[in-house]
Amino acid sequence: MTKQQIRKEISAKRKVLDSQWVETASQKLVDRFQTLEEFKTSDVIALYKSIGSEVNLDPLFSNCWKQGKRTCIPVFNEQLRIYEMSEITDATQFRIGHYGIREPLDLHLLNRSEIDLIAVPGVGFDAKGNRLGRGGGYYDRMLAGFTGCSVGIAFDFQLLPEIPADPHDQRVRAIVTETKYSKV
Repeated sequence: MTKQQIRKEISAKRKVLDSQWVETASQKLVDRFQTLEEFKTSDVIALYKSIGSEVNLDPLFSNCWKQGKRTCIPVFNEQLRIYEMSEITDATQFRIGHYGIREPLDLHLLNRSEIDLIAVPGVGFDAKGNRLGRGGGYYDRMLAGFTGCSVGIAFDFQLLPEIPADPHDQRVRAIVTETKYSKV
């Protein structure tokens, strides 16, 4: 299958997901994510604000803050056409940004070298750590040269036998779903 065919197939599956199922499966994934050694040893964690039927990581933010961990999320830089990471806290106010994703009103940009762990959303992943995103290449550029740990975040049905990969595509180092964790 081509990347576009996979995107179309996964999108169709996501559209019919029950919102209660998404919340329950998301909570299971959040619980599993917090048991990872990579999570436990990280001080600065990059998460994301979900849209549509993506895995909802919102409960993870407050859990991180309770443990003294700093969190950041991607914010779109219109001039450079890239995502950068901005720290957020429980006091952060949000606006709707690029692609309809919540972004902080006031930016507190972090250098990628300050981040220990990045939770990476995707349309699909395979066992080799190949990731299929929405097609903009934003996470590929963000992950290029990143020396911390990158963990793919997905529901079980988003794990595929194979994702077509191009030379510029960046692999994740592990994948977490609502029922499993696997290192790549």
